[in-house]
Amino acid sequence: MLLLLALSSAAQVISPFNRMELKDTSAAYSFIVSGHFHGASGNLSTFPAATVLANTDTLNSLRPAFLLTLGDLFLDLDNTYIEHYRRSLFSKLKMPLFNAVGNHDLSNGDMYEKTFGATWYFFTAGSELFIVLNTEKDDGSIEGEQLEMLQNALQNAQEQDIKNVFIFSHRPVWAENDPVFAGLFAGNTRTAVGSNNYENELKPLLTAIAKVKPVYWMSGSMANAPASFFYHKDENTKITFMQTAVRDLPRDAVLLVTADKGVISFKGISLTGQSLEPVEHYGIDYWKRSVPEEEKFNYRLLPLLVSKAVTHLYFWSGFVIALLLFLLLSLVVKRWKKRK
Repeated sequence: MLLLLALSSAAQVISPFNRMELKDTSAAYSFIVSGHFHGASGNLSTFPAATVLANTDTLNSLRPAFLLTLGDLFLDLDNTYIEHYRRSLFSKLKMPLFNAVGNHDLSNGDMYEKTFGATWYFFTAGSELFIVLNTEKDDGSIEGEQLEMLQNALQNAQEQDIKNVFIFSHRPVWAENDPVFAGLFAGNTRTAVGSNNYENELKPLLTAIAKVKPVYWMSGSMANAPASFFYHKDENTKITFMQTAVRDLPRDAVLLVTADKGVISFKGISLTGQSLEPVEHYGIDYWKRSVPEEEKFNYRLLPLLVSKAVTHLYFWSGFVIALLLFLLLSLVVKRWKKRK
């Protein structure tokens, strides 16, 4: 499926999930942001989170211009997941859906890209620029063609009538090496080797833009979080960093963002009826003093988890690699003993 995204306001912007087109947003408009739509890590139903499915009417009633999920839309990806999501969620949404891929979305090789298209892109709506990144591609770094795309989008934003810049990703790569966020997102997927290139390459780019246009970076990887929101405006760079995700818990909520003549405002929408503080309330101080709400593991799922693990491509890929390494090591040891 083709997702045509460009800075030109005349370009078609079509969801690869429900084929809906982004309509004209010249007037005030809103959009919904949230991550982790598969819900709890133990949700093996092959359907989205129950809190999401129970609130499709609520999401539609908000009449957003679009819905953008921040990765881990799926727990796993195969034809069953795709069919169940299409039937239970995609077909019921009355707005185009976009996604910033997470590690779970890419669990089945290149199936995601073959089915839904590009994993990094940008588009405009109203006076806002939206950049969607793939933070899984280079282990948390934004490199090569993806970095060029980001640079070109930001450069064009400076030259056009763009009032706000939004960046969406699954991982909060901006938090990994900043001591300000130390310990806040410890359970998230992180760069496996060394560090990502946010501090050295992305931060200077965004800081330069943030001097003249507000920049918001929203991510959706949140494990053992005390709330469905995190908000922090960096006083040095002037960049606003946010996190939002659902986990099939009582705290589940989504973020409603409104753009009115370039003025941005945020509102939390609870999916369970809980009362919420203003989104800006859920900052560093709140997170540090709040006890995270941990997901309880259901031990009755163990047989099913084991079954899914041993039938997954990753399991057998690892098994074959381990077997080859074992045989190679055995051969080396035998030759070494013969030489003695």
